[in-house]
Amino acid sequence: MRALYVNWLVSPDRLARKYAWQVLLVDELHRSGVEIIFLNRTIGVSPEEDLLLQMQGVIAEYERTKIMERMRRGKRHAARRGLVNILCGAPYGYRYIGKHEGGGQAHYQVDFEQAKVVRQIFEWVGRDRMTTRQVVRRLARESIASAKGKRWCAETVGKLLRNPAYKGQAIFGKTRVGEYRPPLRPVRGRPEHPRHAGSRYPGQPEDQIVILVPAIVSEDLFAATREQLAENAKHGRQQERGSGYLLQGLMQCGCCGYGFYGHGITRFQRKPKFYPYYRCAGRDAFRFGGKPVCANRPVRLDRLDAAVWADVCEVLQNPHDVRREFERRLSGQNETDVNLVQVHKQVAATQRSISRLIDAYESALLNKAEFEPRIKQARQRLERLQQEVAQAADHAAKQAELRLVLSHLEQFADQVRQGLDHADFPTRRQIIRSLVKVIKIEPEHVRITYRVSPRPFVDGRSGGPIPQHCHRRICGHHP
Repeated sequence: MRALYVNWLVSPDRLARKYAWQVLLVDELHRSGVEIIFLNRTIGVSPEEDLLLQMQGVIAEYERTKIMERMRRGKRHAARRGLVNILCGAPYGYRYIGKHEGGGQAHYQVDFEQAKVVRQIFEWVGRDRMTTRQVVRRLARESIASAKGKRWCAETVGKLLRNPAYKGQAIFGKTRVGEYRPPLRPVRGRPEHPRHAGSRYPGQPEDQIVILVPAIVSEDLFAATREQLAENAKHGRQQERGSGYLLQGLMQCGCCGYGFYGHGITRFQRKPKFYPYYRCAGRDAFRFGGKPVCANRPVRLDRLDAAVWADVCEVLQNPHDVRREFERRLSGQNETDVNLVQVHKQVAATQRSISRLIDAYESALLNKAEFEPRIKQARQRLERLQQEVAQAADHAAKQAELRLVLSHLEQFADQVRQGLDHADFPTRRQIIRSLVKVIKIEPEHVRITYRVSPRPFVDGRSGGPIPQHCHRRICGHHP
């Protein structure tokens, strides 16, 4: 058995940030055969010690919440005083000077080389009426790198042109952290469920505080640039757009793990014999210092779309195969039914037995040679009973979930199957995103991994402000 030693001398949030997470984490560690040993007390020996552990977790969660609230009020107070040290670093064109090197107060210092580039970008858009993509191409022709030494992109240029700090007004509270918006597929190198699950949202105007910083462009030029950006966006909406890519956001390279993105469906396409295709981002040399990291070949868009849609239609038209698989899983779990009430009584009796053994040892009614084997056997019995309870609960939860899926599977298939032959592009994309988890493209195979939730369209990821809906954004991969 593995042992996890925890020096719990400050607060119970060393194991989890929330009290509920602490309970789940301790229970999961016990089920995995990990023994948790607290240096200042034992757990699972008596109800009083378990109560103390739970009380510490609740108090620690309360104190953490109060600390966060005090920090939020302190930052707002510092923003009202005009201090820039509560901002998230200096934008391109400035250098952040800390209070130790800035004479006792932190401030922004203009970087003249970068500020020259910033002014030029604003003049190209506000005076010469250029678009952000035209600005990107001109920066590339003049070999002007970004702050990280890479090529500029239109999204970065757009954020720069909308940042009011360049006219001397940095904003505190411009964004806020809100509910996590999961992507269609996990980002390469990152876990599917991040530790700090949250997404950025625009902040409310009443919560924003202006902090004065040195200006790089005039307010008139900044206003003219904002007007031109709005005009460019209006023209962009008026122009004919393609229907996008059916599988975007779902494809992943089986060789390097990067996403596949669609290429070739644009309003500028003038080559009638040119086939659009899906391409691995790892093949783009400019993303990796001039040398590609993947040799996986591009895939014809029309062929891959047709193959995936045909496979999805086959699943929907033959839900009995999926039902048989779920029933096999449901019947394949051969765990014997456990009487939870009886097991809980045995757990309570074992805990009382452990408490009596400890009391007898403290009262010198048992010597050490008698106490140690008996307490060891009692704790092993308690651990075995707790594992039986956890396994029975997991088994019941899995059975309930599978039964829920089975109860809605054929209803969902009947609802969708009627319009498969005449489904338009948005409908097909919604169905695929509701059923397909990831599409891995390997050199010789395409693997499709499905996820069948009880109600596929209730909380599907095909709606809402998802970044993968962007027309030119690099998107997912196909298994």
